[in-house]
Amino acid sequence: MGFYVLSYLCIFVFIVATAYLLYRQMTLPVHVRWEIYPVQHETAAKVAYGGSYMEEVDWWEKKRERSLLSELRYMVPEILFIRGLWKENRGLWWVSFPFHFGLYLTIATFVLLLKHAGFTLWGSTAFAAGSALRTLLDGLIVLLGWGGLILGIIGSLGLLYRRLTDPELRNYSSPVDYFNLLFTLLFFISALVSCLSGDPALEGAKAYTFGLLTGGHSPSHYLPGQSLPGGVAIVTASLLVAYIPLTHMSHMFMKYFLYHDVKWDDAPNRRGGRIDAAVRKNLELRPTWGAKHVEADGRKSWRDIASSAPKEMK
Repeated sequence: MGFYVLSYLCIFVFIVATAYLLYRQMTLPVHVRWEIYPVQHETAAKVAYGGSYMEEVDWWEKKRERSLLSELRYMVPEILFIRGLWKENRGLWWVSFPFHFGLYLTIATFVLLLKHAGFTLWGSTAFAAGSALRTLLDGLIVLLGWGGLILGIIGSLGLLYRRLTDPELRNYSSPVDYFNLLFTLLFFISALVSCLSGDPALEGAKAYTFGLLTGGHSPSHYLPGQSLPGGVAIVTASLLVAYIPLTHMSHMFMKYFLYHDVKWDDAPNRRGGRIDAAVRKNLELRPTWGAKHVEADGRKSWRDIASSAPKEMK
């Protein structure tokens, strides 16, 4: 039962930490607009040349046209295939992509395991042994599970090698970066060894997931951690769930806010509106920047600094 208790605790930490991240993000002061185009929720015609709804005559009097399809055309390749890295640093992409895609496949496998456990628990007639639905789900679990573990190992080892051998990466790689990669690699390796040592169909993963939904009542003859690799895989997977939202690895889902609330925020700032009120609130903040020419000494507000003449530097 100890394995299940650990998993429940880690899931609880994940929920609380993620809720805090979301709360903190939504209560931060309004950001400074980037003014970088194209903004992907514009219509496809304007995205094609980096246009904006503000080009229109009397745009403030017209209904804004937004395109979810344009967003998806950009976000899906960016999230799944790291398109930006492919364009900017293709050498790093070859090791970063398998690492990230391996994680995505592993997460997708867990979702399928939950569906498998749910169908089993609720006794769906369409999920009887030998049914097409069960055969399909079992096949997808094996395909995505093995694919995620293999890609994850390749990517983890590749990123470690690049950070250790590439001077540019090594210069800004902290001990935490290496720990994160080694920790994730330990999960991938232990889970793969568990599959290789007698569980190629991931029956142990199915049984453990079923136990998560039933408070530890797994199918007969199954006990969590029957093998050392299996036990290590359960522990490391649980700890990763709790660990990710506590580190910068949370960018995998917090990236949403970077794109939608910073890079693509082109909402009009109307007098007396929400943005206007947020900007006025920011102007009363008293910064304490170290740059002398800003004169942010903690006593002057942004309003005072922005409205005064710049200090001449000698």
